[in-house]
Amino acid sequence: MINNTTTTMKLRIRSFIWMMLIGFAAQAQESNLEKYTPSALLGKGTWDLTSFNNIYTQNQVRNDQGDEVQLGQRQTFLNSMLQFTYGVSESGRLNVGFEVNFNRAFYDSENGSPFKVFSGGSDLSRTVVSAIGPRVKFVPFASLPNFSVQSTFLFPVASDLETPFFTAHDRYTWFTQFFYDKKLSAKWRIFLEADFLYRLKRNSNQVNFFRTPVSGFLSYFPNSRTTLFGFAQYSPRFQNISNSIEEQFGFSNWFTQVGAGLKYQLIPNLGIEVSYGNFVASRQDGAGYSLNLGFRYIRQ
Repeated sequence: MINNTTTTMKLRIRSFIWMMLIGFAAQAQESNLEKYTPSALLGKGTWDLTSFNNIYTQNQVRNDQGDEVQLGQRQTFLNSMLQFTYGVSESGRLNVGFEVNFNRAFYDSENGSPFKVFSGGSDLSRTVVSAIGPRVKFVPFASLPNFSVQSTFLFPVASDLETPFFTAHDRYTWFTQFFYDKKLSAKWRIFLEADFLYRLKRNSNQVNFFRTPVSGFLSYFPNSRTTLFGFAQYSPRFQNISNSIEEQFGFSNWFTQVGAGLKYQLIPNLGIEVSYGNFVASRQDGAGYSLNLGFRYIRQ
């Protein structure tokens, strides 16, 4: 009886030790939040579905002197992006996918709530599926796995998106992003992004233009399931500019945005992101703020 009890106790102690070791090993492994940073690619057969939702709202803009100009109304735009990405290469250096954009515009009184964009319609509101297109993401240099390039071409699928009031860009869009991240320590990581966003005219009364946004993110990982981050972005715009004599191509306007956010891994395959951005400076551009909510599901 004593021997049986002793044996049982030993088995329980061993089981407890093994459970503790397994638990510590699981905690030591990288979570999806740590592993699949924006610059990282998916391995072959792995896929993810990302939903990113952005509310941008403003009741004022800034003129070419940087002074605020009241609009006399609140303009709120809900932009929802759905992305599917699939890993196709054994080396993990090539992903393909597609993107669908949904947009809703809501024009209200100057002091109206931006959350009324979710409410019923009015004469100055519209909801559309605005664009769809293919995406490719790749690592150009095997020696730099933390540097990747993603390129998307979007085709507009709704008509008159900019008239009689703006809902979304009524243009073909070529969007190329360059991603790089570096681990500074066990808790800190820096992420850099440079973009080329080219809007090609769809109608003869439009003009082509492009932006070259640059962004920096500083992330802190208090644990494997949580990321806190701050960011800054500068986005100039270039297009044909008319003066009294001729039309020339050049720098037309810009904005600077700063903000902060949180990412949290709800379950091993699903993460959530919330963030806030404020357009703190601009020239002939917006002077509002953005609220962002995203979800990312990864299936291995």
